Amino acid sequence: MALTTRSILGAALLGALSVRLWPHRTRRLHPPLGRLLDLPSGQVHLIEGGPVNAPPTVLIHGSDGVTHDWPTSPLWERLVGDLRLIAPDRLGHGYTPPGPEVTVAANAQQLSEVLDALNLKRVTLVGHSYGAPIALALARQQPERVGALVLISPLAYPAPGLTRLLARLVAWPPLEWLVTRILLIPLGYAVVELEGSRAFAPVPMPHAWRRMMRAFSLRRTQLLALAEENRTISRELEGLVPGYAALRCPVLILAGQHDRLSPAEDHAVPLAQAIWGAELNLLDGGHQLHWTHPDVVADTVRHATALGQAGER
Repeated sequence: MALTTRSILGAALLGALSVRLWPHRTRRLHPPLGRLLDLPSGQVHLIEGGPVNAPPTVLIHGSDGVTHDWPTSPLWERLVGDLRLIAPDRLGHGYTPPGPEVTVAANAQQLSEVLDALNLKRVTLVGHSYGAPIALALARQQPERVGALVLISPLAYPAPGLTRLLARLVAWPPLEWLVTRILLIPLGYAVVELEGSRAFAPVPMPHAWRRMMRAFSLRRTQLLALAEENRTISRELEGLVPGYAALRCPVLILAGQHDRLSPAEDHAVPLAQAIWGAELNLLDGGHQLHWTHPDVVADTVRHATALGQAGER
């Protein structure tokens, strides 16, 4: 019995030490690629690329994602030659610290502050997954700043299964301590494998994505940000839905026919029907279209940017 107790305590101490050291490992393997902006809501890590005078395009990553995902994906190299790319780490993700709240509304507010800090008057917003409602929220709140929207595998409507068990578990302090202080590393590996496989299905998960997400997802701040977003997303989507019909900027939607995380029939299809003039392109793919269909996504972003500029004249 004593040996068993010592073994459990030893494993717990080893787990706690690993969790504490993991952010240092992440910074060593995947250092910040951009700069830190000081905003009223706090610091934000921002990766930029492309000609400074080119049309500004803001890339908004999804839940449990990081802005490193954009330059690591094959999409970046297809856009960086002729667009000014701006890709922030969202609240609690990557190298941006969490705020008092990690919600769609808080993320939209911080994104507005990023545009202010960069003196950007009008942009194209590209939102992937959870990034889509953030783009939709900002376009509704500040229509004069958004020339066009590109929504990739969007979350747009409350649907069964949006709130995961893990998000509910870490809302209870004793379990939050156990999960984020002791079990985070093995649990995080399992989540990356499970969610990554579902995200890329029906194709295999790329090694570069797995390596990147193992580094970032296995950190306490990111897990807690993911959990808070997951708990609040359905309620926030309920509040956004009535405003979809009022959007008047060009809206181009890309969705995968095999998406297992935000199925097109639950999100992209009804969203395209709700927004006047929205264009929907259903692709033979899953959730990570900027990885699996970069040429189509790049062409769509350029087309949206051109439409937004035409509407500005």
